[in-house]
Amino acid sequence: MQLREGIPVLSPGLVLAAAILAISWGSILVRLCSAEPLTIAFYRLGLAAALLFPFALRRGVLRSLPRSVSLPVLLSGLLLALHFGAWIWSLSLTSIGSSVVLVSTQPLFSALLSGPLLGERAPGRVYAGIIICLTGMLLISGEDLGVSTQRLLGDLLSMTAALAGAAYFALGRWVRRGIPFVPYLFLVYAAAAAILGVGAWAAGQSLSGLAPKDYLWLAAMAIFPSIVGHGCLNWAVRHLEVFYVSLAAFGEPVLATLYAWILFGEKIPAALFTGGGLIFTGLVVALPRGRKMSRGTD
Repeated sequence: MQLREGIPVLSPGLVLAAAILAISWGSILVRLCSAEPLTIAFYRLGLAAALLFPFALRRGVLRSLPRSVSLPVLLSGLLLALHFGAWIWSLSLTSIGSSVVLVSTQPLFSALLSGPLLGERAPGRVYAGIIICLTGMLLISGEDLGVSTQRLLGDLLSMTAALAGAAYFALGRWVRRGIPFVPYLFLVYAAAAAILGVGAWAAGQSLSGLAPKDYLWLAAMAIFPSIVGHGCLNWAVRHLEVFYVSLAAFGEPVLATLYAWILFGEKIPAALFTGGGLIFTGLVVALPRGRKMSRGTD
């Protein structure tokens, strides 16, 4: 399949691989930043929107968008704000291992939501693959799940982020049918940032006076996990069913666990390689074979 300009569509598999590499740094960069959770989420998406703005203005696409897309885009922004706000907050209450393993249940929610919301029912092998992957993730960091009240709250926030993320990509697959890629990404990021800014103000979390090095980490979050990582996922969701795109989340805990061990000294589970092997096996079982999935034009 080709784009309108005649440029071949990128391989969705390669795009998802790039997404995994980029988003796997998200939890690490959050841990390095000393700002408060909603402040981090606000700047991550706000800076990403600012960087995308000049590209979204090209060809006057923003001015020509129908008003009917306003509400779906706002709802997408709300779900994205809930996803990042809940997940980043969870990282201050529980370990990277617990947070990442629980937020990575997103593919299961995506498979369950795709049928009623999009009419795209996941085949049995997808559920089988998801179960295998979840087993692998539990081996990697399941022993680290919260036992205190604070850790339990962090774990619940991670699950909330997983559900919001699944709903966000499901809605995005529908909304993106009528909006070009970059303008859509800009509008959703801007809406989510505005919501998070209000949330940070209401929660008493300062949006100013951050440490100079924090702005460096926030800029890195905006460029790599947000624009590159989630940008690739948003591109892929136009070309693949949501439950396939969400499978990319399973690659994150393996890399994030390794990064956390190297940078923060968080213990690396003995079952990392066994769990990683199960995740790889689950992906092989779940991913489509022998048919083209490309459906979009950008």
